[in-house]
Amino acid sequence: MRKKLLTVLGILILTPILMAAVIYLGLVWYYADTYMNGITVNGVYAAGMTPEELNEILLAKTESASFTLSDRNGTSYEIPIEEMHFSYSYLDDLQSIKDKQNPLAWGYALISKEQVDHQITPKGQIDTAALEEYLMSMPLIKDQADPDNIRVEIVLEKNGYQLIDDTTDLLDTDLVIASVEEAVLNGERYINLKESGCYVELEYTDEMLKTLAMWEKVEDIQDVEIVCQFYDGNEVIDAGVISGLLAMDEETGTFMLDEEGKLVLDEEKVNDYVETLANLHDNTNGPWTFSPTRGGVITIEKGNYGYKLNQKKEAETLTELIYAGKDAKTEAIYSQRGFGSTMGNDIGSTYIEVDMSNQMMYYYVDGSLKLSTPVVTGNTSKGNGTPERVCYIYFKQRNRVLIGEDYRTPVSYWMAVYGNIGIHDATWRGSFGGKIYRTNGSHGCINTPMKAVSQLYEMAVEGTPVVMFY
Repeated sequence: MRKKLLTVLGILILTPILMAAVIYLGLVWYYADTYMNGITVNGVYAAGMTPEELNEILLAKTESASFTLSDRNGTSYEIPIEEMHFSYSYLDDLQSIKDKQNPLAWGYALISKEQVDHQITPKGQIDTAALEEYLMSMPLIKDQADPDNIRVEIVLEKNGYQLIDDTTDLLDTDLVIASVEEAVLNGERYINLKESGCYVELEYTDEMLKTLAMWEKVEDIQDVEIVCQFYDGNEVIDAGVISGLLAMDEETGTFMLDEEGKLVLDEEKVNDYVETLANLHDNTNGPWTFSPTRGGVITIEKGNYGYKLNQKKEAETLTELIYAGKDAKTEAIYSQRGFGSTMGNDIGSTYIEVDMSNQMMYYYVDGSLKLSTPVVTGNTSKGNGTPERVCYIYFKQRNRVLIGEDYRTPVSYWMAVYGNIGIHDATWRGSFGGKIYRTNGSHGCINTPMKAVSQLYEMAVEGTPVVMFY
């Protein structure tokens, strides 16, 4: 009886133990193919999953991106995924993570609550033949220099002289293909060809070294930016301009150097360039549109008023600035300046107006009338009529003697405006205005009452526009 009791007790004790052992061993078998508790991969909790199942989840979260090449100049080239029959897989790393775990320790992993987070990148799978074909068709490789015909040359382009140095961009195509394949298969999405050592390093010949030495001189002289400020806008003198001003030996086609071995500017080319600037910005030839006091709008075809570039001084200044080799801002040098700022119609709002039909003269300052007076202009019956012109006060003088073929006349106030024509007092006249000018006018000058001309002389400065019209 006692023996039976011991047997029953043994069964009752051993059965749970055996059952627990069976369950534990069953989970050991289960975790032999799946991840245990506490395992996280790329933020995904992996417990109970096989590597294949987790691979599918991670792939669903992975963006399919193109592969990018970057050359030594910083230019990027994108290789579309479809060109290499590309696909991702995390299986290698996922299997490695699983293989490192001990299934017998699943119980400890369950109760320890220890968390292990793995960060992995996918491996690429490609059609290497398709990738190689695409790489060889890329302009980066297809259009590169012929290794048997390497150039080191200085060439003139739109933006100035440029150096073509084939030695700096020559790629080892086999190494490029191998490096890209390796990177893609390792799950990388980018490769820098310079850092990967894909460029061929060649030794320069003596002739190439001479070209490089000359290139340093060219860079020094053309690598500046000079901004010349004109009244109606700016002109930028940069490599694109300076390259066209360099002196060249016409026979050899090479750059000319001075005694110190420096590049020199061609004086004739500089003068021609400045003349071009003058043609663009000078506006002393009219026509001018004008709104007179009497109303309406008139057009005056001739004159000498406006902005006129001092070409000689401008060429000298430009030459000095280029030789200085520093960026600079400079104002255009004018031999004559206008008062306004609009190309072709720069009279502005401060001017002297001579209405010869009405024999009236007006002086405006910033659009406000400051003086109004009758005058007497040139005698039209004798062919001395004052011409229609847009001109300016170019000279002022007190107590001048006016000398002509048949006269010698002293005046108190003289303001020269166009050739020998000027505005002055005429004390010999008893009246002004009306029709006097037709038969008893001046030799072409604007005769003005003493009080008015003295006031005008004090107010108007040299350079003030003078608009004379009928």
